[in-house]
Amino acid sequence: MTTSAPPPGEAASPPSEDTPPPRGWTDVRFRAVNLLLLVPLISILPFLFNQEDPTLIGLPFFYWFQIAVIPIGIACTVAVHRLTRHVDEEGEQ
Repeated sequence: MTTSAPPPGEAASPPSEDTPPPRGWTDVRFRAVNLLLLVPLISILPFLFNQEDPTLIGLPFFYWFQIAVIPIGIACTVAVHRLTRHVDEEGEQ
């Protein structure tokens, strides 16, 4: 939501107490539960999985680790969604 300046020749109205403050990137709030969204990013750190051993059902570690990260990422995303779905924009439930 953006506010515009009054037309030339008209005085600007003072902000009322009912008017919400302007919104923007400054309104992004940190929530600790959102750190769970970083868990799936482990799969992009190659030094963690750049190896063949141990194998699982004939698959090298490289492949089965990537496959295992998928349900872990889904679980973390669902957990963050469920924990924050009732939180409004001000961070209050």
